[in-house]
Amino acid sequence: MKKIFLLLAVFFVSDIFAYDGIIIVLEAPLLKEPSLNSVVLQTLRKGSRVYVPNEIGNLLSQDEPMPEFIQTYDRVGNIAYIPTRYIKLITHEVSENKMPISYQGADPTDYRLEEPIPSTYPFDDNSYIRASLSYSIANNIKSPYDYDSHFSEQTFPNETGVKLVLSRRVEFDNYDRYYFGFVGAINTTNNETLFLNGNVAQENRSVIKLGPILTFDAYKAEKLRLTIGTGFTYNYHKSLMTVRDGLANSEQRIFSGYSLSPFTNTMLQFVNVFPHTDFIMGADLNLYLPHTQTTKDEITFPQLWGENAPTQIQAGMKPQVAFFLGFQAKY
Repeated sequence: MKKIFLLLAVFFVSDIFAYDGIIIVLEAPLLKEPSLNSVVLQTLRKGSRVYVPNEIGNLLSQDEPMPEFIQTYDRVGNIAYIPTRYIKLITHEVSENKMPISYQGADPTDYRLEEPIPSTYPFDDNSYIRASLSYSIANNIKSPYDYDSHFSEQTFPNETGVKLVLSRRVEFDNYDRYYFGFVGAINTTNNETLFLNGNVAQENRSVIKLGPILTFDAYKAEKLRLTIGTGFTYNYHKSLMTVRDGLANSEQRIFSGYSLSPFTNTMLQFVNVFPHTDFIMGADLNLYLPHTQTTKDEITFPQLWGENAPTQIQAGMKPQVAFFLGFQAKY
C-alpha cells in the first residue's frame, strides 16, 4: 500500500512541474527510443494531451533550441519519446505562441486517402496514354518489277522509316500492363537494276502503314519494362519506277496497291530517362500477305521497258524483321 501511495505522490509532484502537449498530427507515435526507427509503444490521435517535462517548457520560455524528441510516458507508465514537431506545448504563457497550432507542411502520419475514393480502390484507376516515335530499319522485301530484259546487277538496300504508336491502358487492367491503340509507319527504300544493254532502272519504294496494336508489359521493374505486342496493319504501297538508257532517254511509271500484314513485336522500355519520357528499343516481325501493285501509266518508250512490259508488280508472302529505337512520352 505504501508503494502505491508513493507512486501516486511521484506522479502528483511531477504534474506540478510539467506541462501538457497537444498532438497536432493525425496519429503521433510514442517511441521506445528517441528515434523514428524505434519500436512504437502507443499512438495518440490528433488533439490528445501528452505529458511534457517542466524543463522543456523552460527551454521554450528562454528561447532555447528544442530537442528533436521529448520524453513522456505511455498509458502503462513506461518512458516513451515523441517527436517535438508533432506536438504544441501548452505553457499558458506568451512563449507557447512560438510553437505552431498545426503541423507545418504535409502531415507525414496522415495515411487517409483524399476523397472521393476511386471506385476501383485499392487498385489504381488512372488513365495512362503512351505516345512513342521511333526510327526503324528493316530488311528489303524485294519483289522487283519483272523487266523484259537481262540485267547484270540488282541492289536492294535496307528499308528505313519512322513509326508512331499511340495507345491507352485498357479499362479492365488494374495492374497497368495492357495497352491498346494504333500504330502508323512510313518506310522507304531505293532499289536499282543495271541491265546488260546499259540501261538503268531505279525503284523508289514506299509504304504507309496503319492499324491496331495490343501490348502487354510482361516484366515490370522500377526502371525497366519488357513489352510484347501484336496487331496488324493495312498498307498502301507506292513504287515510282524510272528507267534510263545511254541516250538520255528516261521514263517514269507509278505503281500502287494495298496489302495486309499481321505483326508481333517485343520492346524494352527504359523508364523515365527524362521526366515522363522513356527510351525504347525493340524489334517487329511483319508478315506481308500476297498483294499486287498496278499502274495506269502508258509507255512512251517501249525500248526502255521491253515489248511485253507488265502493268503489275506481283508480291508473294514476305516476312520482314525491323529493328527500332526511339522515345516514348506518357500522359
